[in-house]
Formats: sequence, C-alpha cells, structure tokens
Amino acid sequence: MGVFILSTETVLPELFDPIRIVDALYPVEKVGKRTNLLARKMAESIGIRKRPFVLDLEKIPDKCLKREEYHPLNWGEKLVKSFINQVGLENIGFISISYNISYHIDYLPNLITQIVLRTGLILDCPPEELPYYGCASGVLSIKNAVKYCNKYNKAAVVFVFDQCSKLAYTPEDSKDPFIKKTMKSNLLFSDGGAALLIVPDRLKSKKVLPEILDVEEGYIPGDGIKMERGAFTLKNNVKDIVPPKVSEKVIKPILTKFNLEKGDILEWSIHQGGLAIIDKFKDPEVLGLTDEQIKRSREYFMKYGNLSSPSCFLTFDSFFNEEIDKKDVYGMIVGFGAGYYMGSVLYKWN
Repeated sequence: MGVFILSTETVLPELFDPIRIVDALYPVEKVGKRTNLLARKMAESIGIRKRPFVLDLEKIPDKCLKREEYHPLNWGEKLVKSFINQVGLENIGFISISYNISYHIDYLPNLITQIVLRTGLILDCPPEELPYYGCASGVLSIKNAVKYCNKYNKAAVVFVFDQCSKLAYTPEDSKDPFIKKTMKSNLLFSDGGAALLIVPDRLKSKKVLPEILDVEEGYIPGDGIKMERGAFTLKNNVKDIVPPKVSEKVIKPILTKFNLEKGDILEWSIHQGGLAIIDKFKDPEVLGLTDEQIKRSREYFMKYGNLSSPSCFLTFDSFFNEEIDKKDVYGMIVGFGAGYYMGSVLYKWN
C-alpha cells in the first residue's frame, strides 16, 4: 500500500525589509551608529529580500505578536481545517506538530491538544508534539505519519512551524558583549509554518502525486547551534560539520537503498540554513550536487531567510504546486539542525 502527499499548505506573516528589522533591533539611539551600520551591512551581505516576521517591531524590547492571527494555535487551526475540507473529518485520524520556538505560552493542555479541540479531529491514536528537535523535526513527523497511514489506512496531518523572532536578541547598549554573538542569528531567522496532508492509496486522487518511498533519520551530538541567555547563537564551523554528516547519514544511505544516483533526484528541498550551508552540498566530498539541484533551496533562502523547521517544506511546496507533468520524477526533502538531528524523505511522483 502506497502513502502519498495529497496536499500542502503554507502560512507566512507580514514580510519586512531586512533593514527595517535591523533598525528595530539595533536602534541608533541605543547601540550607536557604528553597531547599526555593522548590522545593516551584515543584513545586506546575507542577501534576504524580505523576512516574514510575527514580532511587533514597534514594541521592542517586548516580544509580542503583531497580530493574534499569527499565534500558532490559529495557524494550526487554519491549516487543519483546510485539510478537513479536502478529505473529510472522518478520514483524518492522526496529527503531528513540530517546532522549536513559539509565542505559545498556555502550555497545558499542550498545543496539539488545543488544535484538536479547535478543529474537532477524532483521532485513532494520541496526537504527537515534537518540540526542540531542530530543523529536522518536520521530517521526523513525516516518518510517524507514514507509519500511521500504513497501519490505519487513513490520513495524517503534519504541521511544522517556527517563530524565531521570539528569540531575537535586543542589546542594551553598544557595549553589550552579546551583540557579536547574536547578530548573525538575529539577521538570519524568520517566522512561518507549513503542513502536509499524508494519505494512503485509497484517498489518493486520480492525479499524479508524490509517493513517500522512505524516511531516513540520523543524529550526532553537537552544540554549534544553541541558545545562550535565551538567544540563538551560531558557530562559524557549522557549515563544515553538518552538511557532510547529513550527506553521510541520511542522504547517501537512502540513495544506495533504492539504487539511485544523486543525479536521479530532480527535486531537492534542502533546509535553508544559509547560502554557505546549502552550497556545501556542491562539494564533491560532501555530495557533489550541481548549481541547478540546489537552485530552489537557494532561491527560497534569499526570498525569506532561514525559516527553521518549515524551511524545506516551503521549498517542497513550490515543487508540489508546479503545473507540469512529473510522472516518475524523484525528489528529496532534507532537514537538519540543532542537536544535531537530521532526516530525509525520498519520494517519487506516481
């Protein structure tokens, strides 16, 4: 019995010019012209065109949502109800959500239970909430959703989001020692969410859809991506450590298992940790992908920045919604991040 991705949904908040965010996080009157100019130049060098942000920039240093509709409970309700409209309430029996950073503070009952109550889902097994698994968490959710579909012959929802602006570091003055440590992450991460509707063969529509062939997961302990004093910090050597391990542990094994070459994969949705990280997959000793193979992931980083967990999902969504014949095309979704957790999904359009 095959398991397919029937539908995808994405949700993004208001898009901001990166320089506007710089001026909100590093106001001249607080940190001085020199620090503000440094942040502006770094933002320009990173190259993100627009950053999706839920943070109310006018209320910094307070961290609060600009609009209530940006709350993850409202995001989840909206996405799940869209899927219910597509296949019917009675056909969805499992939901998994994953995230790292959230503005949600009413922890009990947990966020996933609150979404279930809002949407009226009737589940066959307990819903799953996976926080703090880094940017691979969505891939781990897919693995469990596929298991459910195979066992119960019903649909599963995978919802993944992050609201990284919650951790944006706001320095007190130009002498704040944490300015340098946090500036890169302050200018790199954005907010957004995505969801997949995963179904067994009986709920598959007549059109060609991506069939999930396998999910591979891996892990190596590391702290190059971590939090200090409630803020994100990134080590410069992450790009040299993580991509080679991702290739070794969750990409090459799945290619070997299905007797595929990297050139057989035409759709690569690689987590957009940054241009240097994406480009690392071109190195022959890492994976040897071509410019064309990493093009879509690079485009989505430059478009929105690092969305954390849902980043590779938005890239996949762009492939999913192309109006072209894709019969027999292979694709791979690759997620990795803090921890270091990592995972990949191999699919084929059937």
